[in-house]
Amino acid sequence: MSNSEDDDQRGEAVLTLEDPTEDEVDELETEVETEPEPSRLKRRLMAGLLALVAVAAAAALVVLSLGEYHHRQDDARRGEAVAVSRDYLVAMAAFDYQKMDANRDHIVANSSPGFAAKYDEMVKALRDIVVTSKGVATATADHVVVDSLDGGTATVVAFVDQHVTNVTAPQGSNQKYRMVVKLVRSDDRWIVDDVQTV
Repeated sequence: MSNSEDDDQRGEAVLTLEDPTEDEVDELETEVETEPEPSRLKRRLMAGLLALVAVAAAAALVVLSLGEYHHRQDDARRGEAVAVSRDYLVAMAAFDYQKMDANRDHIVANSSPGFAAKYDEMVKALRDIVVTSKGVATATADHVVVDSLDGGTATVVAFVDQHVTNVTAPQGSNQKYRMVVKLVRSDDRWIVDDVQTV
């Protein structure tokens, strides 16, 4: 295919398989280079704006992901604090005069050194009374909730039901206690730092 003379006179171009002449190439480059400056500026602004939106979206995604991660981590720590407190309080409130030290290892292993020493003192003070009265107690802690959680510390409130039998009450008596447990993080687990009956 080639351009005909009639097409050239009318200013029309026909598709050819021939290479364009240098004049035609220069003319096309000049048209591209003479693109109005505001149009270029608009494209650059749009590209910058799109990049800014992409960066903002990525930053928002990171912030939301971190927030969700911390929320899940707090939920897991709350669950651990409840489980540790429940097991601890049941072990602490249950006793058998024939096996006074049965729960001691569990309690000491899950206590801070200061509270473990306090627990040992309490058991020593009560040992004679419990053995003499042939006391046996079972306990449950069904209502246990985290009152506060702050990084490496937690406060847990629990309601403990204790059933005690002894020589003066062989049929047993039921007692209810509201207890506040203070926990601290030790490595990657909760340990009990204090227990108060309120």
